[in-house]
Order: sequence, then structure tokens, then C-alpha cells
Amino acid sequence: MVKISVIVPVYNVEDYLDVCLDSIIMQSFKDFEVICINDGTKDDCGQILEKYAKFDKRIKIITQENKGLSAARNTGLAAAKGKYITFVDSDDYISPIMLDKLYENITRNKSDFVFCNQCIFNSKTEDLQIWDFLNKDLFNKQVNKECFCENDVSPEIYEGMHVSAYGKLYSKEFIKDFRFPEGLIFEDVPFFAQCFLSAKKISYDFNPYYFYRVEREGSIIKSADSRFKDIFEIQKLRNDIFKKYGKYEKYKNVIMFMQMKDLIQKLCATQGKLRQEMFELAKNNFSQIDFSEFDLNKLNQENVYAFWQKMLKMEFDEFNNLLEVSLRGSQHA
Repeated sequence: MVKISVIVPVYNVEDYLDVCLDSIIMQSFKDFEVICINDGTKDDCGQILEKYAKFDKRIKIITQENKGLSAARNTGLAAAKGKYITFVDSDDYISPIMLDKLYENITRNKSDFVFCNQCIFNSKTEDLQIWDFLNKDLFNKQVNKECFCENDVSPEIYEGMHVSAYGKLYSKEFIKDFRFPEGLIFEDVPFFAQCFLSAKKISYDFNPYYFYRVEREGSIIKSADSRFKDIFEIQKLRNDIFKKYGKYEKYKNVIMFMQMKDLIQKLCATQGKLRQEMFELAKNNFSQIDFSEFDLNKLNQENVYAFWQKMLKMEFDEFNNLLEVSLRGSQHA
């Protein structure tokens, strides 16, 4: 049995795939397999994968019809032979010591998963910044040991964690029954919620070992389309998971704040008919909420609750004009 399975979904990333694969096969840690899922890619990724597989026998290729990122990751999970599992998106890359450091951490601590920090990079502009763990000062006050679990921390710690599937190393035994919701984007959100609430031991390394690319125009976040409406189903799935684990009451204020803030960001990223559809869905959903059940001081961090109160009283044209003015102001700030 190999020690680590690296799962790499591949779809239309021919300009970046070699950088990703190079960063994996050049790891200082050697005992791993790379499961590349060719998710019906329409460019030359298939040929690139074949070239690398001939060069390095640790690379295994699974080809399937295009089913999306969730299905590709689930295919990889089903095929993984490693005792531990990590995910790398095929337009990103990892530090040459990431597997070494995370493997040492998870085995020493016997944790269910370990997470590291991430860097956001844009190779076109050469911008690079650490995507740091939010609320780190609060985390350090609450966690004075190498491992923690959900019971050890306040809800604000969950709010500050990266929900991404990547940048983490998981025990296969721990996530063997977990799957990503297929047919939806933003699939990391419910997957991470299940990991966070289920884990008896979570360990961490605040060094940035994962590098997340932001300039690719075809990426999900860059190309807002009708799939953005999936956020409503994703948020429902997350709520259901917290209720299933009996944790919704503890986390409801943080979760509601995150939902409201996230939807504002999604509305800013959309345009035209899609923005109107998102606006109507958001308005219908949030007009049914009794906000008196929540801590309004928490909800109004960054004036989020005030924004929603104003938005719920508006028609779309008025809201759209207000949003466009705000966006133009932020661009010139």
C-alpha cells in the first residue's frame, strides 16, 4: 500500500497541467500515487497526462465523461489506494515539501486530517499573497496543543477556516464514506463541514504549502454562470449537516453571517439576468427568516445585516443600480 494518494481532477487546463504535475512528482516525499481523472477534457490534457504517465509510473489515469469536479474527485476517492489522501486542483501547484510536512504531522499526531495555509498567486501579474487562516489570534488563544476538534473551539474558528478540499491531508479511513455532492459547484462547503464536525483530532501547519491560481478565466470562480445558483442548495446541505450532528444551534449565527456575506459576493460576481435570478432567489429565501432568533451584532459585522435589510425592501432595478455604484466605487478606491 502506498502512503499517500494524490487526487487530481483534470479538465481543460492544458496551459497549467505540466506545472501542477511537476510540483507533485518532484516532492521530497516519494511514496505516493497520483490519480489523475480525465474528466472529458476537450483540450490536449489527455496527451499531457499520457506523457507524464510514461515518465512516472506513480501516475495513474482514469478517463470518464465530463461529470464535473465533484464526480471526478469521487472517482479518485473510490480508486485511491493510499492510507492518506490529498486533493490538488490541476491548475494549482504545491510546495516540494508539502507531502513530507503534512505526512509527518498527521502521523505524529494521529489526526483525522491536517490543514496548511495557502498562497494565492497570479503568474501573469506575478502577484503572490498568503491566504492566511482567519482569526488566527483567537485560534491561538483557544488551541494550545497540536490537535483540536470542534468541541474545543468557538464557532468563529470554523468561520475562519479554509473550506477548500485541497491544502489538506486526510486519513483515508476517516473520509472513506464521505463524498462530494455531484452536479453542484461550491462542493467543498458541505464536504468540509462534515470533516470538521466528524473529526476527533484535527492538526495544522500554518506554513503555506498550497498555491492557488486565480488568473484562469475558465475557472469556476472566474466564470460566473447559472451554476452560481447552486450556492442556495450548497448552503442548505451545510445547514442539514450541522443539524444532523446536533451543532446548528451552536453555529447558527456564524453560519447565517457566512451565508449572507457569501451571497453578497456571489451577487457582485454576476451580471444581467443571472444577477436578477440570484437576487430573487435570495430575497425569497431571506424574507422568510425570523432574524430575531439570531445575534444581530454578529450578523451585522461588516454591515452585512444592514445590507440585507436594505436589499429585502428593494426591487431588482433599484438594487442593481445600487450594487453597480458600489462596485464602481470599490474599483476606484
